[in-house]
Amino acid sequence: MEKVQLGNIPFVRMLIPLMLGIYGASIYTPSEQQFSIYSSGSIVLFILTLLYIAFFKRNTNIRSAWLMGLLISSVVFLGTYLLTAYKSQFVLRDHFSQKKFEILAVVIRTEPKKSGSVVRFEADVLQGYKSPKFYAASGRLLIALQTDSLKKYSYGDLLFISADYSEVEPPFNPNEFDYKAYLANHEVYHQIFLTESKLRLIKHDQGNLLIAKAHKLREVLVSKLEQYIDNRDASSLASTLILGYRADLSKDVIDAYSKTGTMHVLSVSGMHVGIVFVVMIFLFKIMDRSKKLRLIRAALMIALIWFYAGITGFSAAVCRAALMISFVVIGKALNRNQNTYNIIAISAVFLLIYDPFLLFDVGFQLSYLAVLGLVYLYPKIYNLFIIKSWLGDKLWSYMALSTAAQIATFPLSVYYFHQFPVYFLISNLLIVLPVTIIMYAGLVFLFIPWGFLLKPLGWLLTKSIVLTNQGLFCIEELPSASIHGIWISAQSSILIYVLIVLIVFTFHYKRKSYLYLTLATVGFLLASYSFAEINRQRQHKVIFYSLRKNSAIGFFNGEKAWILTDLSASDKAFTYSIKPSIEFSRLNDFELVQTAASFSRESLFIRPNFIQFRDWTLLIWDKKFDRRTFSKNISVDAVLLRENPEIDISDLRRMVDFKILLVDANNADDHIEKWNEQAVKVATNYHVLKRNNAYLVIFND
Repeated sequence: MEKVQLGNIPFVRMLIPLMLGIYGASIYTPSEQQFSIYSSGSIVLFILTLLYIAFFKRNTNIRSAWLMGLLISSVVFLGTYLLTAYKSQFVLRDHFSQKKFEILAVVIRTEPKKSGSVVRFEADVLQGYKSPKFYAASGRLLIALQTDSLKKYSYGDLLFISADYSEVEPPFNPNEFDYKAYLANHEVYHQIFLTESKLRLIKHDQGNLLIAKAHKLREVLVSKLEQYIDNRDASSLASTLILGYRADLSKDVIDAYSKTGTMHVLSVSGMHVGIVFVVMIFLFKIMDRSKKLRLIRAALMIALIWFYAGITGFSAAVCRAALMISFVVIGKALNRNQNTYNIIAISAVFLLIYDPFLLFDVGFQLSYLAVLGLVYLYPKIYNLFIIKSWLGDKLWSYMALSTAAQIATFPLSVYYFHQFPVYFLISNLLIVLPVTIIMYAGLVFLFIPWGFLLKPLGWLLTKSIVLTNQGLFCIEELPSASIHGIWISAQSSILIYVLIVLIVFTFHYKRKSYLYLTLATVGFLLASYSFAEINRQRQHKVIFYSLRKNSAIGFFNGEKAWILTDLSASDKAFTYSIKPSIEFSRLNDFELVQTAASFSRESLFIRPNFIQFRDWTLLIWDKKFDRRTFSKNISVDAVLLRENPEIDISDLRRMVDFKILLVDANNADDHIEKWNEQAVKVATNYHVLKRNNAYLVIFND
């Protein structure tokens, strides 16, 4: 294993305050006045640091290395804090949200992707029109455009659009995916849905020229793959593996790769860039004869690596790999030895200075963790067994690689994706040869013009991809191929990483102190899991879900749940808004109940307009109750207004005694607005479920 000395890893030391500065700005964004004060302070601190460094060099008798380190770390921390804050919309005076514009001039900044009849892309705002003139503006906007053709719009197009945007909504239901936070990490805080009548295409090619050329070249290459690979899934997978173009991948294929632990193959990353690097080493081997030729070779290789990164979309994983390989190529050309950890840190520092929000990107995090696992854990795992046969050694080497990457990434991947692939070793061994063939054959395929060679290569690519997919589909069907519904907190994820490090240190250094710390960490994890399990078995709650047009109420009773809804389990609204709370509760059993059904189970009793769960009661007031009167008052815990009944809140109060009034999402906006005004007048406790947080009733035993 490579020996690590602090003097050889200056960028590793710089990375810690840099990440802390970015994280600090994400928690607390300064006001404009505070930003000015902090900027002045950071400039003063930077000048003092420069003076101290100069003084430090001249006066060796008063060496205080720790103080210089503290000053440099403070400068890095403040610098990245201010950089991140500056890139945030809240510090920019000219952000388009600061004025009520009528029209926005925007440039498409990401490749448009079509889903059904809607094309989605991000756009940079350049100007805003407010009568009588245009004003300079900035910021990013997510645009969903209803159109009949994806080909009409592309990267770099200048558009005039109506300024009917809105803020991205937060998650309204328990454990729902936080799409608002996801977009915020891409500096997108607003979105807009447009029809083509509210948009005008002004000019093409207004974006970065190099990126535009890369996108157009990728379109040509994708078309070439589609022309010679007649299988739709095979051509889509080839485009994804080689070019990073994922728009046409089917859901079945994505699910198969996800559940078998081979999803990393579908994200163009270090492995793909590494294969390109190996090809270039072979092609340019003849240029190793002199220092001048080596420098020319280094320049060519770096240019081609970044050209490939551009074609594949400049993802975080590709940029990380391209930066690392660029530094390796430069070092080899100059005959300089380089510390691997420092190279990894250099690439991270450059990327985070360019875009601080990459720190919160899942791909960025998993990519660097995988690399650290390969660098640090792989040699330790590989050296556990010595296999003399060539084939056995190769198989064990790849198993060790796969295990090292999985150990390094699984706590974070479980935290984000809530699943673990049981047969990841088998599936990764299965795909290693086909994917290598696909990559090498695909690269040759893309850059040769002769049809008589393209047809057999296309056939080879098709067969390799189809066989790979069939193998993964078989593994996906194995019993317990993937463990789903694993929910852990961020703290638990960090604690698992601490446990992994302690286990490695225990075996490597053979110290009892590490063993005791390992056992203590295991005990703490088991205790926290047991406590969560006890709480799960005792959970009794009702969740009124917040949906756009539908209705859903969840009744949770220990290890069972019943979901009263007009949705089916296959609906997207159920998958994204309701299912996460069921998986989070680790339920062994849940049952869907249609809203019009009568139902009776254990502590739950349902009739079309009345529900009792334990000793809690709910009256559902819908159109069937219009103009209905009661001889005496009804007493319930809650009333749910559903499907636009004609009822005045004051009349409802006279007929029914209740503690909370709930308004379902399937009511029209004008009804909701009317009830809102009436509830305020008669001082009624109420909660609207449309575009608002879900409502929870929790029972304490």
